[in-house]
Amino acid sequence: MATGKRCSTAENELTERQRYWLEHLRAAERSGEPLKAYAARLELSAHSMYEAKRRLRILGVIAPVAGRKTTAPRFTRVTVASLAGAPVASLRVRLSSGVVLEWSEAPQGDALRELVGLVS
Repeated sequence: MATGKRCSTAENELTERQRYWLEHLRAAERSGEPLKAYAARLELSAHSMYEAKRRLRILGVIAPVAGRKTTAPRFTRVTVASLAGAPVASLRVRLSSGVVLEWSEAPQGDALRELVGLVS
């Protein structure tokens, strides 16, 4: 399980409930029992333990198991590379009033906001 290795989130940044589950995960690892057996012995929810383990992995508190796919955080930063010299697509804006504005090239700066403001 490798719960002893800390990655990105410091343990003092965890909520009380996250620390609670982390301690149980460490105790289960020390006992050598599978999580399901450990949870049953202590009358804990095995599902809750597995879910806590998954979330602590996402936070980086628990190191991922080698060779296993881990769930990525829901937010992924995306960057768009500039395509210098590439043709510019036309731009069409349809307002709720039914007015449609079209350009062969995207307007520069605040021009789009100003034009939309004039017709809306």
